[in-house]
Formats: sequence, C-alpha cells, structure tokens
Amino acid sequence: MKSRKRAFTLVELMIVISIIGILVGMLTPMISNAQKNAVKTTSKALFTNMVTALERYKDEYGYCPSFLAQRDRTNLDDGSYSENFVKAVTGMDPDGKQLSQSDRREFNRKGRKFMEFSNANLIQKNGTKWRIVDGFGNPNIYVCVDGDGDGFIKKGFPTATDGINSTELKEIVPNPQSGIRSRAIIFTLKKDSKKATADFSSDDIFTW
Repeated sequence: MKSRKRAFTLVELMIVISIIGILVGMLTPMISNAQKNAVKTTSKALFTNMVTALERYKDEYGYCPSFLAQRDRTNLDDGSYSENFVKAVTGMDPDGKQLSQSDRREFNRKGRKFMEFSNANLIQKNGTKWRIVDGFGNPNIYVCVDGDGDGFIKKGFPTATDGINSTELKEIVPNPQSGIRSRAIIFTLKKDSKKATADFSSDDIFTW
C-alpha cells in the first residue's frame, strides 16, 4: 500500500517564506558592501597606476605636466584636463590617434607611453569630451603634484571642507603643516555624487 505524501500547510509555507525573507534582508547589505569595496579596490588600483605614470613622466622629463604643476589641485573633470592627462601619460590622443606636433611639444614631446587606460575608465558620452572615470563612473578625480621637487604635497590635499570627518582626516593627513610625502597623489570625494547634476556614485578614495 502506497503511503500518502504529506503536503506543506499554508502556515508552514508562510514560515519558510518569512525565514527566507529575513535571510535575504541580512545578506543584501553584506553583498552590497562587498561589491562597493571591490569597486573601491579597483578604483584605487587605477589611481595608483596614474600616480606611477606621473612619477615615470617626471623621471623621463624632469618635471610634471605643466597643466598639473601650475595649480595646487586639479579636478580632471574640469575643462580638458582629462584629455590632457591622457595625452601626457599615454603619448596618444584619447581616441588612439597620434598626438599633433603642438600637443606633443606641450604634453609628451617624446611620445612615451607611461600607462594605458581601459575602455571602462576612459569614456566619451554623446560626442562630448573624453573623461577618465573610476569604477563608480565618477569623473571628479583630483590630482596634486609636487611642483617644487622637495618630495612633499603641501597644498591641494583633502581638508575638512571636503566633507571628511575630523577623525578620518587625521589619519589621511596627520601633519597638514608638512604635507604628504609623495611626488603625486590622486583621490576622489564621496561628496561629489551628492551634486544635483551627478549621474554617478563616488566614495572617499586615496592613493596614499
């Protein structure tokens, strides 16, 4: 005689569904944070490569690109700075063409390649200017270089006005009077994604 299979009752099904819902609710933030940390890691790797490219540039030519050296902090999203940065460190136009003679004289006279960008980090939307973006799609990438050659970045580094709390700021820049010991630094700021026109996410990421 065949035994009858017992089906789940409605109450039992509701209990199981509730448990699954609770587990999903607990796991979702963990997954989200893991994804965010992974993007931060890849973004920092990009910035570190950009810093290394600037150091190689200075070793080759004895100076930093002038459009970076003439200001304390350069936001690559301003003007044509992203395109200028690409020309300086790749020796090519952002579209892959050879530099014009005038651009070569201004940005990379020997046409040396110090790094290259992936399609994910160098984008052009609707025929607009080329932009370097991080893993979050954030084009507001800040660059500071050691203009006087003493090995320190004395201005342009993050401050309280950049929306960073005082505790974290002390870890990032422990001695603002002396500055940051580096030939170049690159960073992004979480506050930029809060702009009304922002179509990207962002986070506080630093190369030092």
